[in-house]
Amino acid sequence: MATATNGISGEEMKKGDLIKMNDGRMVTAVSEKYTHRFMDAEDHDMVSHGMGEYAGSYGGAIDVMCMETGRTQRLRFSNRNFKVISE
Repeated sequence: MATATNGISGEEMKKGDLIKMNDGRMVTAVSEKYTHRFMDAEDHDMVSHGMGEYAGSYGGAIDVMCMETGRTQRLRFSNRNFKVISE
């Protein structure tokens, strides 16, 4: 029987897991979890003004591939917009 767990920390996620996004899309994890430096527009402004060492925030991520389109994207654990489907 398949069960769904809310993807809050991503600690239970691993390569090959089936993940259901809140918008209904099904994706597959194609990497192990890793730490990524996330940067938004303000962070890029800081870099361009010589303050790159203060820019960005670090967080857990995993790369996933959409089952329908084949498109790959980075999934940020802190967004909590997914559920891991496991056996």
